[in-house]
Amino acid sequence: MWWLNIGAALALATTYLAPHVSPVHSWVPALLAMTYPYQLVLHLGFLAWWFLVRRKRMLLSGVVLLAGIAHIGDHVQVFGRSRPSTDVAGDGVKVMSYNVRLFDLYAWSKNKETRDAIFDVLHREDPDILCLQEYFYSSDQRFFRTKQSLLSEFRFVAGHERFTNKAKYDQHFGIATFTSKPIVAKGHVEFPENPENVCIWTDIALEHDTIRVYNAHLASYHFGDADYKFIKALDTDTHTDSIKQGSGRILKLLRRGFRLRAEDVRLIVDHMRSSPHPVLYCGDMNDVPMSYGYARLRELLDDAFVESGRGTGGTYIGDLPSLRIDHILFGEGLEAWDFNTLGDELSDHRAITTYIGLVADGG
Repeated sequence: MWWLNIGAALALATTYLAPHVSPVHSWVPALLAMTYPYQLVLHLGFLAWWFLVRRKRMLLSGVVLLAGIAHIGDHVQVFGRSRPSTDVAGDGVKVMSYNVRLFDLYAWSKNKETRDAIFDVLHREDPDILCLQEYFYSSDQRFFRTKQSLLSEFRFVAGHERFTNKAKYDQHFGIATFTSKPIVAKGHVEFPENPENVCIWTDIALEHDTIRVYNAHLASYHFGDADYKFIKALDTDTHTDSIKQGSGRILKLLRRGFRLRAEDVRLIVDHMRSSPHPVLYCGDMNDVPMSYGYARLRELLDDAFVESGRGTGGTYIGDLPSLRIDHILFGEGLEAWDFNTLGDELSDHRAITTYIGLVADGG
């Protein structure tokens, strides 16, 4: 047990390097960062064990946990805040970010009514700014109306779309931002090494000022059906050769995703630094709070979940364990409150919402 504790302590210490070491140089800390919440639970178990058996040995897990105590708040919040902590101009606006998985276009959920259920969630939440990832649009009559419905059934007065893939019957796949406030400018940040993903920016005129909203879907791992089947079968009598082949393929995809996202975030942060307006970031980052990319964004922005969320805030509900990979971050001049991770399971992601307001003069 003691040697296991030493090994776990070394693993956690390596995990602490993830926000500081680019995956381009070393991907091991990035991989361990995905397991950080589970490592916390493991060390709490060691503390309980040594408390009962040999209390002096509690020191190892105690020290390594204290060394990274600042990271715990990025993963767990106990008390949410339903009101702003400083004076804001006006009532603020409600922001929602949601990876809708193409509105279940291909019926992954085996439920033909999923699209209507997603729209029911949007009606219930009634956001002022809606950032969608894995957005679908087609003008062909055989498909449901997405853009038309969003602009006619809701308070939205304008939308900003950007597509990275197209298919027959005028099918378009990408991301979109819809808003109940006027759009005064818009553009995008291209990812030359990762053209399947994109970040759009939208300047939205609020009552007292203009804010720039970034909506991004960063590089995913592109696991195939065989990879998910392999993950599900790990707890069975999987053949040793199959484990070696499957794990090697998955590690290769993970490394590629880590490295692409590091470059994606660098390009976004560079663009943000030149923004003439307060910045709001929404999107499916495909990365956890301990990651290098998240840390680069946090150098400029605060996390709405950290400021006013509750629980662990896990957003991914696919075949991999629940992780908080969808984020709403806000920059100087803005305030966030009443962050929520919605419980609806209509995509492989949960939607997240928060209220955003412009900090009042003297606030």
